[in-house]
Amino acid sequence: MDKIFVIDDEIYTLEFFSGLLSDEYELFKFRSPTEALKKIDKIYPDLIICDNLMPELSGFEMLDVINKEYPDITFIIMTAYGSIDIAVEAIKKGAFDFITKPFDNIEELNIKIKKAIENSKLKTDLKVLQKNINELYGIPNIIARSKKMEDLLGIVKKIATINSNVLLIGESGTGKELIARAIHNLSNRSKNRFLAINCAAIPETLEESLFFGYEKGAFTGADTYKKGYFEEANHGTIFLDEIGEASISLQTKLLRVIQERNIKRLGSSEPIDVDVRIISATNRDLAKEVELKQFRNDLYYRINVITIKIPPLRDRLEDIPYLAEFFVKKFCKEFNKIEMKISPEFMKLLYSYDWPGNVRELENLIEKAVALSDGDLLKADIIKDHIVGNPELKSDIIDYKTAKLHFERDYLNRLLMITGNNIQMASKLAGLDPATIHRKLAKIKNV
Repeated sequence: MDKIFVIDDEIYTLEFFSGLLSDEYELFKFRSPTEALKKIDKIYPDLIICDNLMPELSGFEMLDVINKEYPDITFIIMTAYGSIDIAVEAIKKGAFDFITKPFDNIEELNIKIKKAIENSKLKTDLKVLQKNINELYGIPNIIARSKKMEDLLGIVKKIATINSNVLLIGESGTGKELIARAIHNLSNRSKNRFLAINCAAIPETLEESLFFGYEKGAFTGADTYKKGYFEEANHGTIFLDEIGEASISLQTKLLRVIQERNIKRLGSSEPIDVDVRIISATNRDLAKEVELKQFRNDLYYRINVITIKIPPLRDRLEDIPYLAEFFVKKFCKEFNKIEMKISPEFMKLLYSYDWPGNVRELENLIEKAVALSDGDLLKADIIKDHIVGNPELKSDIIDYKTAKLHFERDYLNRLLMITGNNIQMASKLAGLDPATIHRKLAKIKNV
């Protein structure tokens, strides 16, 4: 049961909330903020509803304490009718919402409290999620709630401690370098260098000097010797991003290093032993490239000892709210803005989109939204043009009946995800009775 603190020096208000919320929530009533603060560590509420005008400590002062000491707790401030300027100021300071006395609109009050609890759960879930991923897999900075990503992280942990070469396959923006770094950080090579190289950005004329280094006098302007990538990453990991874009000459050179486990600097005939794990990444079908003789068959099998396929964001929708929340926090901190909240309409648009640019596109869009938003709430209109006007959404036309089934499938799947498969809660949110939910689930089972 979610825990709520209600703080007010008026007994009438405390009794009102007791009657309103006691059936759905675990309610704790306090006559002053100082009294509540004495219990907060022991009970740790999901939500605090606090009146602004009180002796000892005002609601604003209580909000400052919560923001500083307990930032995960969601806060709603109560004000007298007509004190909207105070309420707006409270939101600027980090309150989730405000409610005004007297409580004329009970339905609106209930909605605000439910939204606040949902916000609290999202913040808590994100924190727990990051902690669990770090504890289970030893991988920080990766957000993963979906089954596909949890399975992927399990594979990452399993293969990190061996030295086999790895090929990461995934669309642009899916986080291939992040996964490569995770493999390196979990390996016995983690104290040595992780070197990321974009194969598509290397001119053919510089391949040899960049990868293998050169001796003094090897060419005009070589006034001193220089180590190449393989020497710099010795005993560590080299990440060959966009390996499918490598020229045939570079492919040949890489194959020789993998086979011989040594390199020769440009201008030298002396071999230098290197011990490097190679993690490659591509968004292309390398097997098809091999068939077309655009990628070396022997190199393909050398780099593709272990294959990890990274799912696109559209196949891991469960991760979207957690990724969005993570990026909002990141950019609010970076831009020195108050912590912003995501409106339901904004989140609905994020769910509706196909994300051709994957997590990178989501991150860029959140960065833009945070940068351009003036208030504390990210509204849908700031990203609507990007999402609604994107040609990726103009997919092939299907018949109305099929389209309706697809909508119901996606809607119910997301609804159950949000409610943790709780049919009763899902039926309340959808405005449908549980029997209808069950019937529709059976109907969309094979869609």
